[in-house]
Amino acid sequence: MASGNLPKHTLYGFEPASDRRGLIASLAQNAEAMVPGKVRQLRRALFEDEVLARPEAEALFALERAQKGRAGRDWTKFFVETLTDHLVWRGQPGKILDHETARWLIVEADRNLTPAVYALLAHVLAEAESAPAWFVEAVRARGEADPVRAALACA
Repeated sequence: MASGNLPKHTLYGFEPASDRRGLIASLAQNAEAMVPGKVRQLRRALFEDEVLARPEAEALFALERAQKGRAGRDWTKFFVETLTDHLVWRGQPGKILDHETARWLIVEADRNLTPAVYALLAHVLAEAESAPAWFVEAVRARGEADPVRAALACA
């Protein structure tokens, strides 16, 4: 078999890395706890060749919802950095959070506002040079949500 025809990698035997969204969805469906070793392998699989696409970003949110508080700092850091890169740094034009992307992010965040999701909202706001004024207020309002306030009190 020619080297160009070899599968890239598999992660836990679920999906080949060429189907990165399927890989993330498999982890979420199986409620995999994202411990440090799994986070490292997922990082390698996602960033081997390409940047993150919107379907993969959606799958990362599903994986965050599946964590149910089990994931640690490595997962939160990966989740925040990866999605900030997708939303702010790789956006067109760079470092500008447009209305459509901000709306998508708020909808995803509202599906399950965890401390990691709030950390993402705050990080996106800090990294973007420009964001809709309504987004700033939306992030501020979500900072008052009970799960976020409880997590901040424990930190």
